[in-house]
Formats: sequence, C-alpha cells, structure tokens
Amino acid sequence: MKKIYSLLMITVSLLSLAQGTRIMYEYKFASNLEKKDSLETELMYLDIKKEGSNFYSRQKFVSDSTRDAYFKKQIATGSTNFNYRGGNGGKIGYSISKSYPDFNIVLHTGIGNSRFSVKNENPMSWKILPDKKTIDKFEVQKATLDFGGRTWTAWFSQDFPFQDGPYKFSGLPGLILEMEDSTGTHSFKFAGSKKFDEVVKIEKEEIGSTRGGIVVKTFGVPGGKEIEVSEEQFKKQWKEYKNDPVKDTRQMLSQGNMKLTLNIDGKMMSEPSEVLRAMEKNQREEIKNNNNKIEPALYP
Repeated sequence: MKKIYSLLMITVSLLSLAQGTRIMYEYKFASNLEKKDSLETELMYLDIKKEGSNFYSRQKFVSDSTRDAYFKKQIATGSTNFNYRGGNGGKIGYSISKSYPDFNIVLHTGIGNSRFSVKNENPMSWKILPDKKTIDKFEVQKATLDFGGRTWTAWFSQDFPFQDGPYKFSGLPGLILEMEDSTGTHSFKFAGSKKFDEVVKIEKEEIGSTRGGIVVKTFGVPGGKEIEVSEEQFKKQWKEYKNDPVKDTRQMLSQGNMKLTLNIDGKMMSEPSEVLRAMEKNQREEIKNNNNKIEPALYP
C-alpha cells in the first residue's frame, strides 16, 4: 500500500508540473524607508511549469497584455492612429525567471532607458529550523537566510511538489508560502494557487485578448532588447545612472534621433535643455524616494 501511495504522489507531482501551477502572493513593501509605516501592496504571480518558473506583478501583466492587445488590434485593422495612453502598470516593474532543474535565476529589470537581464551569482545558504505552524491548512516549517543585503525568515511547505518561492528565493525542500525580512519592510504571503486551465479562463475574461486560446506573456521589462550583464556590471550601471539619470536621453537628443515634449501640471515643454532639467529633477526625486530595494546589495 505504501508503494502504491508513493507512486500515486509522484504521478500527481509530475502531472502538476506538466499542467502548470500559478502561486499567488500578497507582497507588502516600503519603497521609502522614511515612510515604512505605510506599506504598499502588490499581488504577485509565481507561474510554475516543468521547465521553470516566472515571478512577476499581476497588475503589470494585465497592463502589458492590454497594451499589446491594443497595438495588435490597431495594426490588424490597418490603423496608423496610435493613441494609447497607458494604464496602471503596477508598482513592481521587474520579473524573475528560474530554470529547472539547475535553478539558474535571472532578474529582468530596467535602469533608465536600458533593459537588463542579471544572472544571480549568490548561493542561498538556508538554515532550516524545527519550528512549525499552519498556513491556510498547509503545515509549514521555518528557515532563515542572509541574501542580497537582508536577513530573511521563510516558512515552506512540503505539501507542494515545488522547491521554489517568491522573488529569487528557492532551494528549500518545498514551496515557500511566507517570507519576511528582518526590518519588516518586505514580506510575501501566500494568497492561493490555481492550475493553468483555470488561469486561462480567468484571464480571457479579465484581459479580453488571447492568442490561440492562451494568454501570452513576455517576461521582463518591455521597451527594448535586454542586455545580459553580471551583477558587478549591473551595479556599475546603477551607479552611473544615479550620478547622471538623463545621460542616455541627453545623448539621443544631441544626435538628433528624437524630439521630446513634456507636460508637467499642464505646462508643455519642448526646448531640449528645459525638458532635460525637468526629467532629471523627476528622476532624482524617484531615486531618492525609492530607497528600500528588495535586494539592496544590487543597488549600492
């Protein structure tokens, strides 16, 4: 009987991987340490398939899919009038891809006008503790980790056949259902799971755009080809951006490759130097206020 039960569990696990499973997390975080008592919230998806997983913001997914559907429709009808004003793209612009079984982990994100894919180079040395509790009917066990400039506490469950979790986190003998850093300014909480056949049905209704009956999602940050860089190269790019956040835009303007107009509080700006000053002020303000990255070691 035990052998039959074991075989049944293995079959169910393989079937789950073949079909694909979406794990949902409520992500609470403080972008600005000066406002850490007012946490922001974003619903995040962890899509798990046999070959790997992708972790990303639901709101960004909906926004990108709606935008892609708009342009596809305009092109299909022969229209040259593109007047897409965008929508709520969410608060989280990055995504994470993991490949199985080697667990290569890649961060897809942007700095200014550039898009990067950054392969994780830091191993995760988990410390598994004996503490246990229940989360949403699942038994979970405690583990701790120092990673990316933070100390994390995780709760993982072996009731799921996945050694994965939110953001880059993986490698425990089960699925991570909860994580929180020691400052309390970044946390993930399990918000449910669905098989992909349920997911496709829901997204058809939410987005109203599918290709071949399946909602198509391109992971990463839209707006250009990603540049593959090491973590050290990424840190260098970030430092350069902090020092001069409109460097790339200034270069493009000087080459005559683009013309910019800016609308700030109803005031239209088109003179290059005026536009650049306004853009730089805005970017520096954003850098100043977004000072509590989930992986601070990447953003010196």
